[in-house]
Amino acid sequence: MKFKLLFFSFLVTSLLTAQNTENSHTDLEKIVESFRVAIIDHSDFEKFSDLFLHDSITWAAIVTGNTKKMVLKQKPDFTFKASDYKSFFNTLKEGSEEKFYDVKIDVRNEFATISFDYSFNVNSKVQNWGTEYWSLILVNDTWKITSVTWSQNLEKIDACPFKDENIFKL
Repeated sequence: MKFKLLFFSFLVTSLLTAQNTENSHTDLEKIVESFRVAIIDHSDFEKFSDLFLHDSITWAAIVTGNTKKMVLKQKPDFTFKASDYKSFFNTLKEGSEEKFYDVKIDVRNEFATISFDYSFNVNSKVQNWGTEYWSLILVNDTWKITSVTWSQNLEKIDACPFKDENIFKL
């Protein structure tokens, strides 16, 4: 009898966890889409800001490939570029868009990561591209981005290998 009760308890817990993970996955896809749309629209900073845990999350990039070689020739001490989401939002121009490719979402209870390839475009022309990683936590039933890190390659130096693939859109 104890075995059946234990098995039933395990089964119910597993089903609830699977359901919560599925719901979280959907919620996290909506975060990616909200981020994407906020860049295109770039008129509602409050809505964009609400995606993040607080003002001082990690926001950092490294350069890779031939772009890194070029940067290191100009600035031999360069290691990474740190900024913040406010500065990023304030530099957006009319026609800015970030496209997301091969989005992967991993949910582990109240923690999640989202990784993807991206291209940053202005007026439909790729400016830079790379791989991006977000860390998120679930706070009061709302997912919040706690860090954004990415690699960056300049299109004029290294052509984006995936710009013709299907992009993520809800």
